[in-house]
Amino acid sequence: MALCSYADDSEMLGVTNVNNLFILENLPSAPGDYVKVYLYGLMACRFPSLCDSLEKMSETLHIDIQTVKNALSYWHREGLVDQISDNPPAYCFFDPSSSRSSEEKGDDDGVYQNRSYYRELHTLMPGLILEGHELGMANDWIDVYGLSKEAALLLVKTEVEKRGGHLPGTRTMFKQLNDAAENWAENGVTDLESAQKYLLRSSVCNSAARAVLKQFGQRRQPSVDELRLVKKWVEEWGFSQDDLIRACEKTVNGETPSFGYLDKILASQKNEPNPADREQVKKLINHLGIASRPTPAMLEALARFSSMGFDFDVIEEAARWCSQNNRRTFEELEKRLEKWKELGISTLADVEQERSAQKHYSELLEKVYEECALDRRVSAGDIKLIRLWTALIPADAVLYGATLARGAENPLKYIDKLIKTWSANGLNTLDKIKSQSDELKIAARPAASQKKPMDERTVDPDEFKQDYSELMNRKRSGE
Repeated sequence: MALCSYADDSEMLGVTNVNNLFILENLPSAPGDYVKVYLYGLMACRFPSLCDSLEKMSETLHIDIQTVKNALSYWHREGLVDQISDNPPAYCFFDPSSSRSSEEKGDDDGVYQNRSYYRELHTLMPGLILEGHELGMANDWIDVYGLSKEAALLLVKTEVEKRGGHLPGTRTMFKQLNDAAENWAENGVTDLESAQKYLLRSSVCNSAARAVLKQFGQRRQPSVDELRLVKKWVEEWGFSQDDLIRACEKTVNGETPSFGYLDKILASQKNEPNPADREQVKKLINHLGIASRPTPAMLEALARFSSMGFDFDVIEEAARWCSQNNRRTFEELEKRLEKWKELGISTLADVEQERSAQKHYSELLEKVYEECALDRRVSAGDIKLIRLWTALIPADAVLYGATLARGAENPLKYIDKLIKTWSANGLNTLDKIKSQSDELKIAARPAASQKKPMDERTVDPDEFKQDYSELMNRKRSGE
């Protein structure tokens, strides 16, 4: 039996035809020697006497016989060649268009299902010859580790880019890729979306790992085990890259600096206060004006403040406020921050905006006190009241209500009831309120009864509402 023959026994008219599909789709990603084997095999299909064995093909092409076998296996995976006999070996060549047609019709026995995947692998690793062993490992990433093809290709692209195009040998490269694929699977990174998120996080760890290697005087890529350690240091233990570099200085005590030795150093430090945190606590102590050194309780308090979402500059501003208001403890500082969080304050700009609002409401309250003849200092509770009032009616209407409350036993309580009644009846502007002037003066008058002098009578809220409602009903009925 001839070594090679055409599947359809078609005439070639003395020439070797190469389908354009092969040139456009298969040739760009195929290794050079594999292309030589394919083209020579095409010619041998037309002239079988030129090549009757693999040894003859190897000798003619000046390619070792194992490469010839690998090439034919490669084209088999591409769907262009099929082995029809083992002894002696014989191969059947398919036209690229017919192979494509059978694949599109779904006539796939599993041989060609990863063709595009293999092509992408070849494209991502130019210069490496991927044979059966390597492609089997690439299949394991999908079948054993559970990665999607998209995630597996992203893994390969990432690892190639790390090396700047300077790739090791095929076996070494695939061993490293296999380790990386196993690591992804262990971390639940199996689809494209999770892979992209994982790479975003791991870029920080990779940068830190390379910084450590640089401190060790080593110029190489970090291993998977080393990256696992850095991930623990950064994500679990909370060390920054600068912390790792400082810790590297202590590795000089060892014979050979290593990630394992650095791990022991960091393990001993992870329960110690972060120097940066101690410095921040010292600043807060200074702002509060208390005599103390940083204590564990203060460091824990700082951690709580940060977990509330405040940057340190806002925490500092809260400490200054506590000092100005003679509340010089970390407990008072925490209360102030909790209050700001309740008000939606999270930045210095928010703090300034709230201060402006407080000043505005304080000044308005002083006018209210003056209108209702109330002698008292502005308090937080009164500011809360006037915030509510101005949310219901304008400031000028609030001041008008204050004039009506003059002489009441509890002017602020009277104003509060008055404004809520106005608002409930749709009187939300000063003009609307004054349009009911006569009725309102009667209904709102603190001395509504003749039984007691004005300065002795208090207003019963239920009586006020009843009188007011009667007046409104009379006005609507035209009485």
